[in-house]
Amino acid sequence: MNPSPQNSSDVFDKNLDKQKPSLKNLKKIHLNINPKLKKILITSAISIFSGLTFILLFLFIFAYLPGKKVYNQIISIKDKRSSMQNTLKSKNLVSIETELDNLNLDLDAINHNYQKLKLIGSFPFIKSYFQDGQNLITIGKQSIDTGKIVIEAIKPYQDFLGFQGSATSSADTAEDRIAFLTDSVESILLQLDLIEQKVADIQQSLNNIDSKRYPEQFKDYQVRQTIITAQTTVDKIHKLVKDGKPILENTPWLLGKDSPRKYFLLFQNDAELRPSGGFWTAYGILEVNNGKVTPLVSSDIYSLDDLFKSTIPAPRPIKDYHINIPYWYLRDMNISPDFPTNAQMFIENYQKISKQEFDAIIALDTQVMVDLVEILGRVGVPGYGNFSADPDKRCNGCPNIIYELENIAGRPRNYIEDNRKGFLAPLLHSLLTNAMGSPKEKMGPLAQVFLKNLEQKHILFYFLDEDLQQAGELANITGNIQTTDQNTDYFHLNDSNMASAKTNLFIQQKIKHQIITKDGQVEHQITISYNNPFKASNCNLEKGDLCLNAPKYRDWFRFYTPLGSQLVKMTGSEVQPLEYEELGKQVFEGFYGDKYPLYAESSNMVSIQYTSSVKASKNYQLLLQKQAGTKAIPYLLIVNGKQMEPFDWIADKTIKIPL
Repeated sequence: MNPSPQNSSDVFDKNLDKQKPSLKNLKKIHLNINPKLKKILITSAISIFSGLTFILLFLFIFAYLPGKKVYNQIISIKDKRSSMQNTLKSKNLVSIETELDNLNLDLDAINHNYQKLKLIGSFPFIKSYFQDGQNLITIGKQSIDTGKIVIEAIKPYQDFLGFQGSATSSADTAEDRIAFLTDSVESILLQLDLIEQKVADIQQSLNNIDSKRYPEQFKDYQVRQTIITAQTTVDKIHKLVKDGKPILENTPWLLGKDSPRKYFLLFQNDAELRPSGGFWTAYGILEVNNGKVTPLVSSDIYSLDDLFKSTIPAPRPIKDYHINIPYWYLRDMNISPDFPTNAQMFIENYQKISKQEFDAIIALDTQVMVDLVEILGRVGVPGYGNFSADPDKRCNGCPNIIYELENIAGRPRNYIEDNRKGFLAPLLHSLLTNAMGSPKEKMGPLAQVFLKNLEQKHILFYFLDEDLQQAGELANITGNIQTTDQNTDYFHLNDSNMASAKTNLFIQQKIKHQIITKDGQVEHQITISYNNPFKASNCNLEKGDLCLNAPKYRDWFRFYTPLGSQLVKMTGSEVQPLEYEELGKQVFEGFYGDKYPLYAESSNMVSIQYTSSVKASKNYQLLLQKQAGTKAIPYLLIVNGKQMEPFDWIADKTIKIPL
């Protein structure tokens, strides 16, 4: 009888039991391992454990402990930032010096602990970052040294500059203080070489930091852009000190220390924007003698044109875009965005009707007047009334002084009034008298207003002396279209109001600028929006109202780009875009205003797309050169889809953008 067959699951379980190693079998296997192999395994395990322990101990001693101290010290300095800012605002040189000394001690402590990271910092991957940290400490020390030199340089003039402290001279009036500065300015210039060298050292140390090594963002902090911004700022400061030195060296000459100087003053009405700042509406002559400023004469620009009796045919842009202007008058000779070009043309023709000699032309617009009365307060002008910077409802909140000046110069009258724009001399005399009689605490703000208006091109200079003109161009106070190197891209927008009243008082602009790179090429797509949110004025001359906001705005616009740039497309122009070379730039020109004007209470848009002749590179930078006489323009820059920090375009601006 055959045995009954076994269940398949029983067979599987028995086989499985055979495969399971028992504890006894494991011990046998362990005992059977080669003793030499066992020794190697144990030794290796101990070595690995010891190595890891050593590395951790090494990192703890040479990285974590000093790194933590450095971090805490940096946080401590950061917490003091508010106190430092308040000290700077106080304008107390003694307190500022104390803060610098304390900061210097803090940096010494940071450097002491940072040097303990030197061994870690020698590792190949970490070496560059360690060196960047060392550079930052060096920059901090150099900045403190520079600050102390600046303080020592200005100490003799702290009273004049509005800093707190004992009087630095016996001068009681602002006029006396300016004379004091004129007599002793040479001692300030002696410090400039040393300051320039210090700033150059800071620039070199900062430029040694490669921003591309760092992430664009860490948590909420813009790491890479912060480095680029710091480098750009220091570059600007160094350029300002270096390039401003030649004109500062001529300060005694400019202030008439050796002999009186005469300046021809051109008033640019930026409410009627023109290529170099505004419509030339009035002129005057100033004399400066050892720092004392005296207005001599002023008059309506039309009085000069009456003498000039122009028979010069109007140039092409005036023929094309202006209304019923057959000849080229003195008042229209600022059709170039380059102020020196306009000044030279003006002088050449002015000399045909006048033997009056002067040393330079100074052009200024209404913003200068507004800023002065904001500091000085309400100013009275005999024969013309009072002027202030308060908002005036009659011009939708524009400063009162602007409305009053436009009212004096522009309101239609049913009688003949000679020299109705001759307000410039008495107005300047009142402003200067108030400024010179100001208490010393207003001297600092007045000096700051002057520098601000120079930077933002509300004040422009043209010197007849060639060397002085070159010094002025270096200092960027002459309103010239700048030349750039092969790594610097360039953009300048130039608008011109072609017979549309004073509408630029009300027009608001915004710019969206996209940069797109492909195969080394840099393409620009720029959109400018023009918005006039206010109602039109009643410009019926018979009614006699003041025509400020024209019902229709006519704009001749030009884009200045690097020579060799190629236009892809332009929109918003009612004429065929013109392309030509001028002032060493490639120009793209358009116009709107006859078929498609900018109406009051409406908006308009212009755009341009072009390929720059400047190639993409790690050293790529963009110079945005502002038009003189323009207000702040909100500017949005987008690079390869990444939006940069928005800013207001108020002055020339260089932006580093490694591409």
